[in-house]
Amino acid sequence: MSKLGWESVIVENGLLATEACRSDDFDAILMDIDMPVLDGIEATRYIRVFNKVIPIIAITAYADDQMRTECAEAGMNAFLAKPCSREEIKEVIAECLQISSYKVAG
Repeated sequence: MSKLGWESVIVENGLLATEACRSDDFDAILMDIDMPVLDGIEATRYIRVFNKVIPIIAITAYADDQMRTECAEAGMNAFLAKPCSREEIKEVIAECLQISSYKVAG
């Protein structure tokens, strides 16, 4: 993220991701689906209880249609399949935010 000129915060699990979203003001969230304690789907559902507008972008190696649907139903705005390039990340975030500089959690 720093190579793209963006500030980021990295957390170790989904529960910490939800706590970070409650205590800091982020412009977007890059949400890994396969995390310990609370997976990305459940973390997104929890975040959507208190924040309905922040863009949440799924990042996962499970890129089938079922996973895409599950992510969308949980409240995610976009989907990136691993491995993804720096350019793909940049494009998806820019599309979600429609701006060129922002702070990203993930």
